[in-house]
Amino acid sequence: MSYIDLFKKESSLISKLGIEQAHTAWVMARYLEEADIGALAANALTDGPNDKKIDFIYLDHDGKRIIFAQGFFANKARDEAPANKASDLNTAAAWLLSGDLSVVPDQMRLIMEECRVALEVDGVDSIELFYIHNLPESVNVARELQTVEDNIKKILGGRAITVRAVELGIAKIQHLSDSQDSHIEVKDDIEFPAKIAFQENGPNWRAYVASVPGIWLHSVFNKYSDSLFSANYRGYLGGGRRRRVNTGIRESAETRPADFWAFNNGITILTKGFKIDKSGTPVISGMSVINGAQTTGSIGSVDIGKKNISDLRVLCRVIESSDSATIDEIVKFNNTQNAITSWDQYSNDPDQKRLVQEFRDLGFVYNIKRGFVGEGDQLGIDEVIQPLLAYHGRPLDANRGKNQIFDRKQLYQNAFDGKKARHVLFVYSLGKAIDERRLALKNKSNEGSLLQVESDQLSLMRNLKFKAFFTAMVASTIETALGKKCDAQTIGFSHEASMSNTLVELIARWSPVVDTLLALITATDSVKDFGVMLSDDTFIPNLAKQVNALLHAMGAASKHSAFAELVTGT
Repeated sequence: MSYIDLFKKESSLISKLGIEQAHTAWVMARYLEEADIGALAANALTDGPNDKKIDFIYLDHDGKRIIFAQGFFANKARDEAPANKASDLNTAAAWLLSGDLSVVPDQMRLIMEECRVALEVDGVDSIELFYIHNLPESVNVARELQTVEDNIKKILGGRAITVRAVELGIAKIQHLSDSQDSHIEVKDDIEFPAKIAFQENGPNWRAYVASVPGIWLHSVFNKYSDSLFSANYRGYLGGGRRRRVNTGIRESAETRPADFWAFNNGITILTKGFKIDKSGTPVISGMSVINGAQTTGSIGSVDIGKKNISDLRVLCRVIESSDSATIDEIVKFNNTQNAITSWDQYSNDPDQKRLVQEFRDLGFVYNIKRGFVGEGDQLGIDEVIQPLLAYHGRPLDANRGKNQIFDRKQLYQNAFDGKKARHVLFVYSLGKAIDERRLALKNKSNEGSLLQVESDQLSLMRNLKFKAFFTAMVASTIETALGKKCDAQTIGFSHEASMSNTLVELIARWSPVVDTLLALITATDSVKDFGVMLSDDTFIPNLAKQVNALLHAMGAASKHSAFAELVTGT
């Protein structure tokens, strides 16, 4: 299916953001494998006329990378996208890395400051910039982006940070979309250089297990490069000194090739066909490395003129299938397992298995594997952990990268131990309602219709740490807002409310509560120094006292009685 057709199914996103910003957010969500497009859009899309030529900016703490983009959407067919929009990324990079932040609008300054801090503390391995549009890629744009790339490298002054400037036009975005639907880009017949040890068969697939020479992987990687990883768009992540895992793989290949087989987990290749030719040589018809991209790329990056890897061998599975649905499933589960790192260890946790069943009983899908999202009311382990931590009183920890959170057993336990699906649904839908409010304010800002009080609210919400803080504040004030006793650790939607409302409806029902609390919090003097005060342990309790008093005085519980009926306090 055409990616444009897939994109245009996102009618709600397009309605909220406009087609150009929605297109940028949709493409970046695909690239980042981010299921929650709404949250990504709320946090990463810029707003306002003075955006310093940056339409999208994202600091990936887990991936240790800064990503920013310029977007363009043509309503009529053209031969190529305007190259001047690509050159605008020069301006964007200059502002991001070295511009005077005192004259940068609030919504940009805060994220730029975070990016600069990450650069200062060696928290950035790569800078990725994109020109995203719905037209054919062109030489003119490629030249502009090469110039941008070179200029950023000059600004960085030789620092060991990978810089990558990419044009994502209609062909590459289609490839990105197809890649996530199991597209095998390398279609050549390729001689397979090893004897098959054994074979396994399934209903619509056959698999062959062998031990392949590293020199063969080196050869196919250097011939096909990123196309070899077409079922995993990001492919090989590089092997500079900052990519320690890949550097370790390459060093093992270079220094202990005879032991590599024992040190490495091996690779999985997907192919459309496997045969023995007339000479008795095994041949695969097309290939994509769907598991082991880093192994393949690391071996491929060895300088075989200086290092002898003739003794290096790698365990290899070759899976053959011509059934498109089966291929989809094979790629899905191999890539999903690959994508999950720190939270994969919890996939068999009793709490997670219980939550999967509880959500199923309520009519929702709860994913404990990242990377592939179907249709319907869905949420995932990686999407809910940060709002849960914030609601349970740990907003600073909630602002950590997801991998950092899952690597800390205590934080995982705080979020999930004994928590019911109805509680998780309650907190997650709150987080989504906060995102919706931020998007609504950004849209009004773009339209020039923002009231001053709303401008103050948006100014706060632009701070990347505000969402977690606001979630914690809701937990501290919710019983006054609803007029009923509530336990922050167990509060949730009633069983009936969970069963009779879709996720979108539950998010919408949060709106009056979110609007009231946001208005009251913004009106207090304490939040004027929000960035400074957040690290003060007394900040939230003291502010909650003020807000609770205001809620009680204004009789807020009567205003929120309809929402209170959906909620059980314990």
